Amino acid sequence: MPQPQLADPPLARRLTLALCAALLLAFGWGLYRYTAGFEVWTFEGQRQMRLAAGSLRAPALALRSAQGAPVTLWQASGNRPAAYLVDFIYTRCPGVCRALGSDYQQMQAQLAAQRGASTAAHAVQLVSISFDTAHDDAVSLLAYAREHRADPALWTVAMPASAADAAALLRSLDVIAIPDGLGGFVHNGAIHLLDGSGRLRGLYALEQWREALDAAQALATTPREAAQ
Repeated sequence: MPQPQLADPPLARRLTLALCAALLLAFGWGLYRYTAGFEVWTFEGQRQMRLAAGSLRAPALALRSAQGAPVTLWQASGNRPAAYLVDFIYTRCPGVCRALGSDYQQMQAQLAAQRGASTAAHAVQLVSISFDTAHDDAVSLLAYAREHRADPALWTVAMPASAADAAALLRSLDVIAIPDGLGGFVHNGAIHLLDGSGRLRGLYALEQWREALDAAQALATTPREAAQ
């Protein structure tokens, strides 16, 4: 009985090398595109790149405020603020959320001092959104708002109606919130500047709250047609 003929060893090696080369080329091309020409390697760098491109926009989800009222933010139409300064928190957070709360108290104080004298002060809304729908409820949100003396007229403390809505909101702005295995989360601690339609216009670190507020007030005085 005739034995099956094996492929010529040199030919098999050439085919294997060609396949490996093709896979490496595809991987390299994908990496080149993902890192913007090998310039951006970190997740935050990727987010900054999408911010610059104007491709991050939050959906107009229905939220519930600490006072129990339904809230829908960043709608382009209607009598809505022109600029939002948004942070993402969970009320049990012992670290970055407390620091953000302190920053927001200072921004609220400045907006309150300018109220009546500045049109931009009326057009900026502070927003703290809890993403921890499994633990946070109206009671914990209200406690957080009272602890930080949040004035509902200037500072909205709220949460999405469901875990799916919370995930969609975080995903829309490339916000990371990962369980830390100890009952809490590792998450972004940035202040997000959104315009009246929910488009992300700026990202600011904790210590940059003054710059964030200045940018929000500058955006609030820009005609909405030009800001879109």
